[in-house]
Amino acid sequence: MIHYIRSYLFNMWLRRLIIFSSFTVLYSQSIHNAYGLGLISFDHNAAAAAMSSRGIVPTFNQNISLSNPVTWNNLKYAYLTGNYNGNEFTSDLGVNGLTGVSSAQFTVPIGEKYAWGFGVKPLFNQQYIIEDNPIEFYVDDDTLLTKRSVDGSGGISSLYTAVRFPISAQENMAIELDIIFGSLRKDAKFSIDQRLYHYFQRHLYFGSLYKVFLSSERFNHGNLPLNIYFMFGGAINPVKVKHYSFQPFEDVNNNGYYDSADNPAPASVPSAEINIYNDILNPSELGFGFDMVMSSDLHLMLEAHSWHDVGKKDKSLFPLLSHYVNQSQQLSLGLAKFSPVAAFKLAQKIQYRGGVYLRKDLLEEVHESVNEMGISLGFGIKFGVANNQIDFAYKYGVRTSDLISNETIQHFTVGLQLGDLWFVKRRPK
Repeated sequence: MIHYIRSYLFNMWLRRLIIFSSFTVLYSQSIHNAYGLGLISFDHNAAAAAMSSRGIVPTFNQNISLSNPVTWNNLKYAYLTGNYNGNEFTSDLGVNGLTGVSSAQFTVPIGEKYAWGFGVKPLFNQQYIIEDNPIEFYVDDDTLLTKRSVDGSGGISSLYTAVRFPISAQENMAIELDIIFGSLRKDAKFSIDQRLYHYFQRHLYFGSLYKVFLSSERFNHGNLPLNIYFMFGGAINPVKVKHYSFQPFEDVNNNGYYDSADNPAPASVPSAEINIYNDILNPSELGFGFDMVMSSDLHLMLEAHSWHDVGKKDKSLFPLLSHYVNQSQQLSLGLAKFSPVAAFKLAQKIQYRGGVYLRKDLLEEVHESVNEMGISLGFGIKFGVANNQIDFAYKYGVRTSDLISNETIQHFTVGLQLGDLWFVKRRPK
């Protein structure tokens, strides 16, 4: 009888893929991190993070945003860029964090009107551990203690390229193409007394997106010159996932791996079950920004951005779907004091940045929102004859909701840009 109950509970757990109560979640990074595709990323370089920007307005130098290819023609050198992130999330459930290289990019201006570049950046990040409370079952005067948990690690990234060109005397355009790739490894565990069962799964992501950037210098005159930026994007091939489901097994020797000591033995089980889920991510985004020149080196910037996903999420594939963020909107206001193009003294080579932002994330199914507000500060230092630059950014935010625990967010980014001359005629020796 006990063997039958164990088998029934185990099979029921496999069918439902472990559905957890939000009150028993232990998480890494953020409360959003385990839901759906994970925590969406908009901070791709230190200069933008210092002004709470999603990359539309110029933040790197005057008239230049590393995340907006329509501004790349204003670069004086080709730049190789790398960024390192550190994130810390604090709530009544504890303190969690993650650090690592966040993005890399190579950008080349071609003359004064054209530019080209490519790079890699994260879109979603997942790193979580979820557990529920132990449950006791009484069967024929015997007590069975059961416990469930699941952990996942991975994410979705973009390999992108972009080209910039003029469309009129005062308007310009850039087109960006993104190849989406990534993976997620999940290990669901189910224990009955001293017996531990594992169920391994793996997701592989594929797809492609596009973005179009526009800029206008039509109002860049008078006492307060104004540059205008606009962008929109969507899916070329909505992201799909190739789902691998491996044979569940009893981890007899409790080493966390599937080996010959486990039950059933690896040699006697079929190969992984593979399923394809289409259109799991089908995003669209829209944004605009204003860059007002207050003085020769002081800029006031306003930016608004909206991201929306209409992808199809299968509950059997995403059991923690209910709090998945399918819309994200942000409004930010930033102030930057840029250094002059020709800077010789150390004080002239330092650039100062700051910003405030309001963000609202809408949650799948429950139709509730998570509100976030924060402040950011940062500075950059130029060095070398090619105007190399190192940037630092710190952002502090507070995330609130009626459905999840309140969080405070600390985000620290370091960016390094190394410049060199490309597409320039060399003087004959």
